[in-house]
Amino acid sequence: MGAPQIYSANRKRRKDHGGYENGEQEEAEDEMSGTILGLRTSRSGHLIATITATTLTIWQASSSIRSYGPNVAVFLRPDASIAVVQTSNGFLVTYSLAVDPNARVYQQIREGGKHHRSSEVDRLILEQERAGLREVNIKFRMVIRIDAGIAAALAQDTEVVVATKKPAAVQCIRWTPDNAGRQTSTELTSRMAWMQKGSSIVAMVYDRAMSLAVWIASDGRAYAVQRRPEAHNESDESQRLFRGYGFHDPESDDLKATKAAINARFSLLAIGCQKGEIHIYTARDYVGSIPLSYKLVGPASFATTGPITCLSYSPDGYCLVTGYEHGWALWSVFGKPGANSFAADAKISESNDERWLMGASNINWTDSGSGLLLTCPNDSRLWALEMAKSAVTSCFSSANISRTFLLSSSNLMIYRGFNLPFTATISADASLWQHVAIAPVYMANQRPIRSAVISHDGRYIAVAGRRGLAHYSVNSGRWKTFDNAEAENAFVVRGGMCWYQHVLIAAVETDESYEV
Repeated sequence: MGAPQIYSANRKRRKDHGGYENGEQEEAEDEMSGTILGLRTSRSGHLIATITATTLTIWQASSSIRSYGPNVAVFLRPDASIAVVQTSNGFLVTYSLAVDPNARVYQQIREGGKHHRSSEVDRLILEQERAGLREVNIKFRMVIRIDAGIAAALAQDTEVVVATKKPAAVQCIRWTPDNAGRQTSTELTSRMAWMQKGSSIVAMVYDRAMSLAVWIASDGRAYAVQRRPEAHNESDESQRLFRGYGFHDPESDDLKATKAAINARFSLLAIGCQKGEIHIYTARDYVGSIPLSYKLVGPASFATTGPITCLSYSPDGYCLVTGYEHGWALWSVFGKPGANSFAADAKISESNDERWLMGASNINWTDSGSGLLLTCPNDSRLWALEMAKSAVTSCFSSANISRTFLLSSSNLMIYRGFNLPFTATISADASLWQHVAIAPVYMANQRPIRSAVISHDGRYIAVAGRRGLAHYSVNSGRWKTFDNAEAENAFVVRGGMCWYQHVLIAAVETDESYEV
């Protein structure tokens, strides 16, 4: 764990945007960082416990920080059961993550008085408040020391893949030993005939759906790599662990690869270059046929954007987000420019402390692709950016194409300009967008919303989340959901939905079969 930041109880207060300077805002901060009332140290001296009037804080002694080094990167096993922290001294510190369904870290309890909650939405809100937030237990698992140094790492379902520095090699460390009791296997990059001699691996990304990884080498080349199946003859030392093919060979230093992203839905590989250009390749097969598809040029000059810090495709594959040292930008899957932060006034962003407009160090998509989680250089905050996407990306139907219909994390937006005279569509007074909040009961149980479809006449809408579905009448303004929770959870919409007049047709999967 990293060294803790120490707060002083009498530190200078910063005036917040709400205008509080010495009022309730300060009182809340004092409760979090007030005078230390108690101090205790563990027998080994590695852990220190302190309390204030309202808080308990556990500190880690600096001796372990000096041994392992500061944190450098974090990785999650795909099933989120194990977290791996990479440190600067070549250690991988692993932790087990477990959600306790019975324990709560926060639970609101209402005492006394009668609450007149008659609506279904109000009853749902009250139930959620009583349910609270489930507790996630973080338990130390083990420390893995990599003597050769860590250049890059990946956490996969069965193993951790580590690219080492000296010597340049790739180690596969299983979460649990195999039948023969082995847990580690290694292959030197010098023995990989498909890699350029004298190069080492500096970055790796992996996509589970394609079962494909992209490795970036120190010389700026990029390789498409697959893990070979385990050898039946375990004594065969010549067995190779990986097979790969080079597909990005830079013609100059400006085109050297620095970042990569994989789009499984459209079989695309994105490579971010040293001077901000992005090359998109099409992965036609797994035997090296990966031609260049198109190139993306940054939304501003390299002096304005700075180098690329991260690349990430949305879960549905329709959008590519690129983080730069001084901002970020969005593109459609085949290169149409979208929003970017470089049009913002830098002075206003700096005066308002809006760091999310001034640079991005890490960007991740939310599970449904309807938002971004963004971190900024030299900033301890996590920024959440909500986005609205076309419903075509979730359900490819003719009605979704002909009518402008947007889907966000909790709302639907319907363009009503088609139903108005031409003169009204250009009037600033006319409200051309109808906003519809998705049924709270369905959202609470089945979020995130994965698909939405509208009828050809624009009168009916249907949405589908993790399980079940709900539909909406635009004319009446009412949602229709399942009264029986078991019936709602009995199926998952897999093959999409469509409206035939007022009849909703859905291709679903149940526990036993596929149905329409």
